[in-house]
Amino acid sequence: MNILITGAGLIGSHCARQAVDAGNKVVLFDLSPNRDYLQKVVGKDRADVTAADMRDLPALISAMERYNVDTVVHTAGLIGSRVAENSYTGVTNNILGTINVLEASRLRRLRRVVYVSTFGVYDRTKINDSVVRETHPVGGHNLYTVTKLCSEHLVHSYAEQYKLDCIIIRPSGVFGRGHYVGGSTVGKVMRDLALNVLKGQPFTLDAKTYGPNEYVYGKDVGLALFLACQAQNPKQRIYNAGSGVVTGPEALAQTIRDLAPQTEVKVTGASGGSSKTAPLDLSASEVELGYTPRFPLKQALQNYMEELWEEQRS
Repeated sequence: MNILITGAGLIGSHCARQAVDAGNKVVLFDLSPNRDYLQKVVGKDRADVTAADMRDLPALISAMERYNVDTVVHTAGLIGSRVAENSYTGVTNNILGTINVLEASRLRRLRRVVYVSTFGVYDRTKINDSVVRETHPVGGHNLYTVTKLCSEHLVHSYAEQYKLDCIIIRPSGVFGRGHYVGGSTVGKVMRDLALNVLKGQPFTLDAKTYGPNEYVYGKDVGLALFLACQAQNPKQRIYNAGSGVVTGPEALAQTIRDLAPQTEVKVTGASGGSSKTAPLDLSASEVELGYTPRFPLKQALQNYMEELWEEQRS
């Protein structure tokens, strides 16, 4: 495959790494690519990079043509509160970016489009189940969530109207080494957590900030996206990509104690009635995509801290 990945951040870069490791050609399309970061994650000169704006449709089509692209993974966009900071810019980036990806893919007759949504689209007030399935209700008024829902509807429309082969991936709360230009809240708070552990000094977890939540390592989401690129005859259009485990603040603190027994960790406050008490159901993702998360939370945090330690030493 010749894969164009929009967004060279945490998820996009790890998808690129999976793809090039499997022998595919990759071009990363990003407004301000961090080339040092890409070199660390993907490897030196293992993927091409195009610096351009997602809102520039001609530039996107030109990149597809130049690199003979047959598959697109769309990860680019603003995340969380960043969308609401400047609503016009946030909405334009996220929705127009998706329109451009779909339109360019239609015009170039690509074999597949993989769109990255979020588990935030699920309307948990209407879900009374032990797990969250892809068929459960969606909704919400958070501006970021709305841009994702709008984009999902556009994906479905292009798939039906133009027979464009599309897959939507809904990750849970993603973390891992990254620069978070998009505004990932989970990414930032988990980085703060990992850095506090590396310091070895006593610290306190605020229960409102740290859970309950379903954390998933960026490397696992990158794997899910790559698997979606190569899946043969998928039976549905939407797949969950999480860890399958909801972790509360006390369990998170215990995981840290297991990893760093000399570090004193306390939990303070209340979780604030988080609705994220049911994990994502991963059964369809496992059967149809071959996705099984490789990094349970303890192993993910250990790997993450090792990378941060190496980063600090370099």
